[in-house]
Amino acid sequence: MNLDTPILELKGITKGYPGIQALKGIDLAFSRGEIHGLVGENGAGKSTLIKILAGVTEADQGAIYLKGKEVEIRSGREAYHLGLSFIHQELNLISYFNCMENIFLGHPYPKNFFGTISWKKLRAKTSAILDRLEVKTSLDTPVSRLSPGNQAMIAIARAFATSAAIYFMDEPTASLTDHEKEKLFSVIRSLKNKGATIIYISHQLEEIIELTDTVTVMRDGEIVGSWQTESISEEEIIQKMIGRELVSAYHRKKSKRGEVVLSVSGVYGAGLNNISFDIHQGEIFGIAGLVGAGRTELLRLLYGVDPIAGGRIRVNGNVFKPRSPKYSIKRGLVYVPEERRTQGLILDRSVSENITLVYLKSLSSGFFLNRRAEKEEAEQISTSVSLRAASLKQPVKTLSGGNQQKVVFAKCLLRKPLVLMLDEPTRGVDVGARFEIYSIIKEMASQGTAVLFVSSDSNEFLNIVDRFLILHEGEQKRIMSSSGVDEETLLTLCYGRGDTSETGS
Repeated sequence: MNLDTPILELKGITKGYPGIQALKGIDLAFSRGEIHGLVGENGAGKSTLIKILAGVTEADQGAIYLKGKEVEIRSGREAYHLGLSFIHQELNLISYFNCMENIFLGHPYPKNFFGTISWKKLRAKTSAILDRLEVKTSLDTPVSRLSPGNQAMIAIARAFATSAAIYFMDEPTASLTDHEKEKLFSVIRSLKNKGATIIYISHQLEEIIELTDTVTVMRDGEIVGSWQTESISEEEIIQKMIGRELVSAYHRKKSKRGEVVLSVSGVYGAGLNNISFDIHQGEIFGIAGLVGAGRTELLRLLYGVDPIAGGRIRVNGNVFKPRSPKYSIKRGLVYVPEERRTQGLILDRSVSENITLVYLKSLSSGFFLNRRAEKEEAEQISTSVSLRAASLKQPVKTLSGGNQQKVVFAKCLLRKPLVLMLDEPTRGVDVGARFEIYSIIKEMASQGTAVLFVSSDSNEFLNIVDRFLILHEGEQKRIMSSSGVDEETLLTLCYGRGDTSETGS
């Protein structure tokens, strides 16, 4: 292969589905030994392009060239033998397999002298991969018992189990801590230095700016253009992605705090100890901390998913004992979970059915559901959250990540909650949809809803919340105003260091 020949080149790739043209004549080339960022809003065509290269689906037209030679990729096995390795946004792990079995799923097992599987070599090879990523877990642990972050690291480790020429990484850091991200970036740079090509897809534009050599922007199934990353700013990338300028995502006139809606006093359980705070009407109150600090656990306690071991909770001054999610919803507490696809949606059901799921009793007369009323409610609420769907009858699994999250929000809006609890509400959501979700959150707060907000995006967190509580290893460290706090200070506090005196409480 001539050194000037792209290691991978796409010419005239098109792909259509009923009612939509997903890819419109894609021409794109990737060089050997580069980290190439691929960005665009959900629905821009990135995932369809990756599915074609992974052999999951076939292009309608066009050609793929690998090292200058035209190739056909009709299956994942063919992609593997051509030297392509993939980290998909959906982790595709087998929950009852252990870490080692998941990492080598689809890869050849090392053999011993007798031609049978060498479990000793397999364990050694798996340990070496996990050590490289600094993953501290037993090889024999079923992945179902791992945290989302460690599950993501196992999926990443699987991609590194073989020496590929080209790595495709689709949102690989979505569930990772800052330390895990840095370790992954180190491994990616090491692969680049050895001549591998990395195609890196992310909605986190700061990662694109930090990591990549080249960035390509897609919009509506087409290539907008490719640039040397050092020559383009984050703001310019956003404008090219959405085709317009965006106003500030975070600007919000701080509302006057109303009456206390939710009062938590001395609560403990699920690894949390002596948690106390008040949230007021119209306030966005953040829960900050590292992965494992207890942020999600606190939301689950308040929602009635996990039992509270002690303490007192009041809602609008009345004693509240969260016995179950159903009970919490009736009392005005609504929860948007981190894992929206498995915990917030029924993927095979329609958009309309998902939106009205928690409101069926109000839409029913006796044993019969008023389908007309259901349709009207779903249409009205979907408009209020700027939901983009061809039809409210289409399965929710066919929507982009941002629109799936809007369905979850629409479902919450129907309940008119007193307290809205959000766990990583913009994870895996493109820039345009993320800004729209911020608008929904701010609008709900302006109407008096108290919002409990968890996000691992420090910049997002500090710009959205009015006040926040610091959790460290299940212990409450501090409550403070977000005003004047920078990301470095927030991270220091999350690590359990810095001044722990209460301010802004």
